[in-house]
Amino acid sequence: MLPAKYSFMEQVGALPKLIVASLNYIGLKEYPGASSNNPVIMNMAKDLGVSNIYKNDEMAWCALYMSHLCKITDKPMPFTGYDILRAKSFEHWGNTSPKPSLGDVLVFKRPAGSHVGLYVAESNKTFFVLGGNQSNSVSFTEIDKSRLTAARRFYATAPPASVKQYIITSSGVVSRDED
Repeated sequence: MLPAKYSFMEQVGALPKLIVASLNYIGLKEYPGASSNNPVIMNMAKDLGVSNIYKNDEMAWCALYMSHLCKITDKPMPFTGYDILRAKSFEHWGNTSPKPSLGDVLVFKRPAGSHVGLYVAESNKTFFVLGGNQSNSVSFTEIDKSRLTAARRFYATAPPASVKQYIITSSGVVSRDED
C-alpha cells in the first residue's frame, strides 16, 4: 500500500515498469555495520556481476539498485564493472527526457558525488523521488530541483499514458544527502 501522499499513482492507469518494479522493494533496508549485509542487496550485486567490487551494503547502492531495476524490467544496461555502481553513469542512459515525468530516471548532485532515483511527482521547488539508498532504504524522498543534473528515460515502444508530470504539495522536508 502506498503512503497517502503517493496514492494518486493508484488512479493513473498503467505505471512505468521501473516504478512497478521499485514499488515491490519499498522498505528494503541495508543492515547496519560493514560485517552484516542485507542478502537482497548483496544478491543484486551478484546478479549484476559486481560482487567482486561491491563488498557490503554500507557502500552507496542507489545505482546498484537502479541497475537491478533496469535488468529485471529488460531496460538496456550499457554499463559494466564499476559504472554499474555509479549514479553519474545514468546521466547518459537512455534518452533525454523532454520534461521530468513519472518513471523517469533522475540524477542529482550530492556532497559525496551523485544520486539516482525515479521521478514520482514534483512541487514548485522539489522532486519526489522513489529510489534505493534513500535513508538507507528503498523509499520516497523529496529533493531540491536545483540539484538535478539529468532526466532520462527509455521506452522501446510508446510510454504509458501515466508518464507525465504530477504536481503535489511539498512536505517541507527536503533531503540534502541521500545516504
